[in-house]
Amino acid sequence: MSTLLVPEFDLQGAPATRHRTKSRRLRASDPAVRAMTDFFRDPPLTIAADCELDTAMDDMFRLGVRAFLVVQDLTVVGLVTSDDIRHARRTQASQVNEVMTPAVDMPAIDWQTLRQSTVRDLLEIFEGAEVHHLVVLETESTQRHTVRGLVQRSRVEQRLLPGGAP
Repeated sequence: MSTLLVPEFDLQGAPATRHRTKSRRLRASDPAVRAMTDFFRDPPLTIAADCELDTAMDDMFRLGVRAFLVVQDLTVVGLVTSDDIRHARRTQASQVNEVMTPAVDMPAIDWQTLRQSTVRDLLEIFEGAEVHHLVVLETESTQRHTVRGLVQRSRVEQRLLPGGAP
């Protein structure tokens, strides 16, 4: 399995905070990169793999987000969503690493593909794959990738101008 890295920000030891550039309205014909949260500009929201589920859900609620990248030693090991945590409450799971989507299974799109796509293309991917998040990967080598960003279906739909759907 290849290594997924996050851009170099001081992620260790600090509580999760939310910093996001101002969102603009989107048209279906706009470049897909306009819909992405770019981690080269806005630090990714991350959580430790061994974090308790209640703490993770509290942080999501406090920050108004639905997903965190799960990291271990600055390497992305997965993605956890609020839905994952809600479903886990019916099981004996207690930590994020027990309910997260492992990195190898995360819905992803390559940075170069995203740069050549439109918002309409993203909406079709979300619909066809029935996913709510797309991790944007930038290839450094065959064994190293950087998680360049994240596209969230709900944010794309919220920002879409009326009549802007495909």
